[in-house]
Amino acid sequence: MPEITDYTAKGLYKRLLSYSLRYWPLFATSLVALVFAAVTEPLFASLMKPLIDENFSGQRTEMAKWLPVIIIVLFLVRGLATYINEYCSAKLAGLVVHDLRFDMLSRILRFPNSYFVEQPAGKIISTVSTNVDAVTEAGFNIITVLIRDGAIVIGLMAILLYTNWQLTLICFGILPLIAIGVSVAAKRLNRFAHSAQTSHADLVQSISEVIGAQKIIKIYGAQKVETERFMKSADEIMKSRVKLVATSAANSAIVQWILAAAVAAVVYFAGILAESNSMTAGDFASFMTAMMMLLAPVKRLTNINQQLQKGLAAADNVFRVVDRSVENSSGTHTTDRALGYIEFNQVGLTFPGADAPTLSDINLWVKPGQTVGIVGVSGGGKSTLINLLPRFLDPTSGVVKLDSVDLKQWDLQCLRRQIAVVTQESHLLNDTVRNNIAYGEMRGASDEAILNAARMANALPFIEKLEQGLDTVLGDNGLRLSGGQRQRISIARAFLKNAPILILDEATSALDSEAEREVQEDMERLRHGRTTLVIAHRLSTLTTADFIIVLDQGKLIEQGTHQALLSSRGKYHYLHSIQNQSQTPLQP
Repeated sequence: MPEITDYTAKGLYKRLLSYSLRYWPLFATSLVALVFAAVTEPLFASLMKPLIDENFSGQRTEMAKWLPVIIIVLFLVRGLATYINEYCSAKLAGLVVHDLRFDMLSRILRFPNSYFVEQPAGKIISTVSTNVDAVTEAGFNIITVLIRDGAIVIGLMAILLYTNWQLTLICFGILPLIAIGVSVAAKRLNRFAHSAQTSHADLVQSISEVIGAQKIIKIYGAQKVETERFMKSADEIMKSRVKLVATSAANSAIVQWILAAAVAAVVYFAGILAESNSMTAGDFASFMTAMMMLLAPVKRLTNINQQLQKGLAAADNVFRVVDRSVENSSGTHTTDRALGYIEFNQVGLTFPGADAPTLSDINLWVKPGQTVGIVGVSGGGKSTLINLLPRFLDPTSGVVKLDSVDLKQWDLQCLRRQIAVVTQESHLLNDTVRNNIAYGEMRGASDEAILNAARMANALPFIEKLEQGLDTVLGDNGLRLSGGQRQRISIARAFLKNAPILILDEATSALDSEAEREVQEDMERLRHGRTTLVIAHRLSTLTTADFIIVLDQGKLIEQGTHQALLSSRGKYHYLHSIQNQSQTPLQP
C-alpha cells in the first residue's frame, strides 16, 4: 500500500469515497434512487400554481382533473425511491465498515511492538470500533444530505426563478451570509470534534483498565479513585459535545434568522407585485411553498457541518492507523524447518529517548537442541533479549542470526514459524479447547494430532472430563480452567506447532508449587530435541539446562552450568542463595 499523507478534509473524504466505490453498482443505485426521491419535492411545489389557479378560477380544466393522480404518483415514486436508497445505503455502509475494520485490524496485527507500547489498548479498541462507526455514519449522512437536499434546493431555486426572478434575487442575496457563518463555525466544530474523539478513547481505556483490575480495585479500596478518573474522561466528553452542539445550534439559529428575514422580505414584495397584478394567487402560492420548503433542506445543509467535522476527526484517526508503517519484512530467506543454531553477536539495543541501553554487547551462541537458562533481576533485559529472536524488537547494534543467517534476511512469517512460545500468561481465547490448541496456522489440524498434543502436555485427562471435550468453550482467557490447566493448553499448543525453537518466558511463575512441579515435567518433554531459551524466576527449574546466562543492567555478566555458576560464587550464586534460605546470601 502506498504511503498516504493527505489528511485534509478533501483527502480524507476522497479516501472514504474510494471504499464506497468498491461497490459502485450499489453506490450508483443508491444515488439514483436518492435523486429520484429528491426531485419529487420541487415537483410538488410546482403543482401549487395549477392547483390554485385552475381549481379556484371558476372553471376546472383537464389539467386540474389529473392533479390528484399526479400527486399520488409523485408520492409513490418518492416512497419507492426512498426505500431503495435507504436499503442500498445501509448495505453499503455495512460493507464499508467491514472493509475498514478488516484493513485496520490486519494492519494493527503487523505493527511493530513499539506501537503497542505507545498506544493504550483502550485507544486502539476505540479507533477500531467507535471511530469506524463514526466515519461511516457521518460519511453516508453527509452524502445523503448533500445530494438529496442539494438536489431539492436546486430544484426549488429553479421554480423560484421561473415563477419570479426578482423575488428570487432576495433568496440569492442571503447565500454569502450563510457561507460566512458556516465557514466560521467549521473551524470551531473541527476542534471540538477532535477533542471529543480523544476523550472518548480515554474513556474506553479507563473502562478497559477498570474491568481488568476489578479485584485489585476492590482489595485496595480504589473504587473512588477509579470512579473519579472515569468521570474526568466522561466530563471531558460532555464538555466537548456540549461545545460541539452549542456551536452547531448557534450557527443553525443564525442561518434560520437570515432565512426568516428573507421570507419576510419576499412576503412584503410579493404583496406589492400582487397589487399590480404581476403575480397570480397560484404564482404566490407556488413561490411561498417552494420558499418554505427550502427551509428544511437548507437547515440540514447548514447542520451538516457538525457531522462533517465529527466524521473528519474520526477519519483522521482511522486512516492514520491504516497508513502507519508495519514491521520491516523485507527478508526472503525461507526453510521448511530450521536447525536451531542461534547467535547473538555484539548485540545492543537502546530504546528511543532512553538514557542508557537496555542491552549492551551481548554475545551468545546456542547449538541446536541446547537449553539455555536466562536469569537476572527485574529490568535486567531478559524479556528484551528473547523478544529479539522472533523480531518483536530489532537490535540497534550487532546482529542476531538463526542458522548463520541474519534474522533481518529471514522472511518474517517463516522465521516465526520456527518458534513456539509459552509465557506466564496463557493467552487463551473465548473459544473451544480445539481452537485454542490448534491456533492460527494450525487451525486445520486433525483431531488425532490435537489429542496427541494434549496427551503430550498431560492435558488430555482434564479435557476428557469437560462437558463437551474438545468442543468445550473455555470462557474469557480460559476462565473455566485452573492455572495449571491453562498452562497445559498452552503447552499442548506448542507441542502441536512442533517448532524447532522454544521460548519459555516465566511459564510456571504464576503456579503453586504442586502445579509447577507437574507442569515442569510437561515442559521437560516439550524441550526435548528443541533449542530452548528459558526465562525462569525459580532457579531450581534450570538445573537441567545445558548452560545458564546471567544478565545485569543489560549486560551478560556470567555464563555456565548451574553447578559451575554456583561454584564461582558470583551473581548467580547470590540470586540462588536468596531463594534457598539454608544458604547465606553473599553479595558479589
